[in-house]
Amino acid sequence: FARAKSAAAKVHAADPEIILQACVFEVVSTDVGRIRIPEWVFTEFGLPVEKRNFRYAAMLYDNGRRHDHWRKGASVPDMSKRETKMWFYYRARRYIDCGLEAIHFGQVMIMDDADPGHSHWIDMLARVRAYAKRGARRHFVLCDAHTHGEAENGRLLFDFHSFPMRIKEV
Repeated sequence: FARAKSAAAKVHAADPEIILQACVFEVVSTDVGRIRIPEWVFTEFGLPVEKRNFRYAAMLYDNGRRHDHWRKGASVPDMSKRETKMWFYYRARRYIDCGLEAIHFGQVMIMDDADPGHSHWIDMLARVRAYAKRGARRHFVLCDAHTHGEAENGRLLFDFHSFPMRIKEV
């Protein structure tokens, strides 16, 4: 984060209109257990403040689905888990504090198996956007993800939706 903040400051010194983007992808690893949860994360989620690190196992699907999906100890997180929402909020807020104004949230469809109405995504994104309104460089954040146009009640979840083009030789 220190490098991101330094790089963002240099870019914005050259051109303050540039929007820089970070990613919080569809993978968590056992390494999350090395990261202490700041007080502000507990406060945001209305939880008693405690001294502990993030819990990898608490971010995963209960049924074993997508465990070790990327490699042993690197799995797809379940967005319906509070620990996952806390992790995504933590990462997004840290990037916003570095001066980044866009966050890419990876492959939504594989993280919402237990969130068919997207209520957990909506909750997490609302928290990130609310923080950006008061804490971002220009008081906004653009949110996007790899999606097929995920929407709830006729409203798109993200500010823009991305999907990688995978060109194949024919």
